[in-house]
Amino acid sequence: MLGLATTRIRPLTEDSFNEIVELAGGKRAHPDQDRRAARNADYILGDAVIELKILDDEGLSKAERQTKLAALFTALDPDKPVRVLDRELLDLAGQRAYDRAMEGPIKGAVKSAKGQLVQSRSEFPETKRSILMLINNANTALDHDEIVQMVGRRARNDTDDVDGVVVAGAYLHSDGFDTFALWPIDYVPISLDQPFPEYEALRDAFHGYAERSMTGAIINGLSADLTKGPILDTGFKFDGKMFVKPAPPLGKSSDFYINGRPRLNSTGIETSPIVGLTFPEFDRNEWAKFRAYMPEDDSLGERFEDWVAEREEAISRGTLLKPLVPIAVTFDAWISSLNGGAASRHFKPVRDYANRLYQRAITNVIDGARDLEKTKVIPSRYVLAVTELIGQDQANDVSHIFLVEEHPGGGPLITALVRNAQIFHLHACTLGASYAVKHGVTSLRWKKVMTYAWS
Repeated sequence: MLGLATTRIRPLTEDSFNEIVELAGGKRAHPDQDRRAARNADYILGDAVIELKILDDEGLSKAERQTKLAALFTALDPDKPVRVLDRELLDLAGQRAYDRAMEGPIKGAVKSAKGQLVQSRSEFPETKRSILMLINNANTALDHDEIVQMVGRRARNDTDDVDGVVVAGAYLHSDGFDTFALWPIDYVPISLDQPFPEYEALRDAFHGYAERSMTGAIINGLSADLTKGPILDTGFKFDGKMFVKPAPPLGKSSDFYINGRPRLNSTGIETSPIVGLTFPEFDRNEWAKFRAYMPEDDSLGERFEDWVAEREEAISRGTLLKPLVPIAVTFDAWISSLNGGAASRHFKPVRDYANRLYQRAITNVIDGARDLEKTKVIPSRYVLAVTELIGQDQANDVSHIFLVEEHPGGGPLITALVRNAQIFHLHACTLGASYAVKHGVTSLRWKKVMTYAWS
């Protein structure tokens, strides 16, 4: 993960639970299962018949589910290029629709299990209760608590043949340096008059297996059967937009990564991107000086109005992420910049000079950029670059850029320059600096929104 070596663990399998149930005092319900025609449950533990179901499919991989989720979250903000699949963002009707979309594998597990439990109960009439054991192995689109709630609801609504549900899983978290694992297990009673006293032994056996498994992972390192890695962001693209379920944060700041945990950058941007197109800005007098000095170069046009028209055409070539930035140029300043060297009779060196002025100005703005939250004195006029950090990959971050003008005795005047740009923090700051130069502003402030940041 993140290009760094990490611990891996062995995924939970049916063999894992053969061992766990046996240690809890149980056994296979039908040792001859492979030769049986009837579909049956897996285990007998005390007075309970247990059917094991393992979620091995990624929950966001199904096209039908993607379509439903995309419709739900797009409605919240149609212009946003990246949407976080956070159930809490939805109203009650949206949350119910979200649950229906996400609980498909769980609903299928309950439906399948009830018939198997009924079959085995008929063959073991001395048993008193039916238990579904649901294990999350690969569905990172749902966390443990969500699965507990969904499977409890589905078991209550869909059948009278399940008396309780055990939900368990193994979740590895790592930043490449710090690694820890969670092995949650919970019991959800469905039939309150049918207690499951064997659960305590099952839970203890599961915890014992977890401890042995983690010890083995540390000792064996890169053993071939240690294939389950840390939880990563999961998501999908739909209609040109990205929908992301961020990996859970690690819970506390890293003592090793003092500047923040490393994040992926799948944008392919490794150097400062182009964030502006420059155009030499003249008034009529300055244009006349250049035109007189360069009579053979038609770049300036025959009339000042031709130059203005070219400027307007250049503006149309600019984009939100590469705005046209007019750079004021005077003939005398250009001549002075040559330090006594020969002045070309062609216009390209003037364009190059305007580019150098732009680079100098944007560098000064970037050098003076500050975190808005740590700024004690707010400039009267500044550009603000705001970035929403989303999950582990900077490619999913969303940024906004504003021109802010403070007014004593009143609220600030805020003008949106860029909204919902799918660019990461450093890109946004560089673009913000370009807009600062464009608007004659010398101060840049930035802010990171950490609501869905991986930290």
